[in-house]
Amino acid sequence: MNRVIRKSQSASATEAADLLAGLFSAELCFPSKCLWLVSPWVSDVELLDNTAGNFDALTRFGKRRIRLAEILVALAEKDAHIVVGTTTDDHNTRFLERLKLLAADLRVEGQFTIAIDTSNNLHTKALTGDDFALAGSMNITFNGIQVREESVDLRTDQGYVAQARMDAFDRFGGVL
Repeated sequence: MNRVIRKSQSASATEAADLLAGLFSAELCFPSKCLWLVSPWVSDVELLDNTAGNFDALTRFGKRRIRLAEILVALAEKDAHIVVGTTTDDHNTRFLERLKLLAADLRVEGQFTIAIDTSNNLHTKALTGDDFALAGSMNITFNGIQVREESVDLRTDQGYVAQARMDAFDRFGGVL
C-alpha cells in the first residue's frame, strides 16, 4: 500500500496528523521491534486523543491528548526499541529532556537510542517501523504537522520497508 499526502493550508490540512495518530495507534496495539523516528526538528507534539481513555497503554497519562514522548515511552514499555535521530538544534532540547525524564521514570532508558547529528547536516524526515515507512518533508513539530505545506509518503510493501529499516539501522543504530 502507498499513500501520499500533499498538504497545505487549504488542502489535506489534517490528514498528516490523522495519519500519524493512526500509525502510533497501531504501534500501541502491535509495537514494532524497533521504531525509528528521524526529524531534524522534533517537538513533544500532541498526537493521540485519549480523552475517552481508549488506550490502555496510555492510562497513566490520563484522559487527555497524549504527547509524542509519552507515546514513545509507552511503546518502550511494550519492548519496542525506539531510535530518535535528530540534530543539535536548540529546538529539540525540551523534547529530548522530557523523553529522557519519562524513560528514566518508567525505567525504560535501555529501550532508547538517541542519535544526534552534530554536523547538523541531517535533513531526512522519516518514521519507520516493522511494517511501514513514512518519509517526506515534514518535521515532527506543530508547524510541520499542522501549518506548513508538506508532503509525506507512506509505504507498506515489504521490500521497500526492509530497505528503509536497513538504511535507518545503518545510519542511526537500533535493532533489526
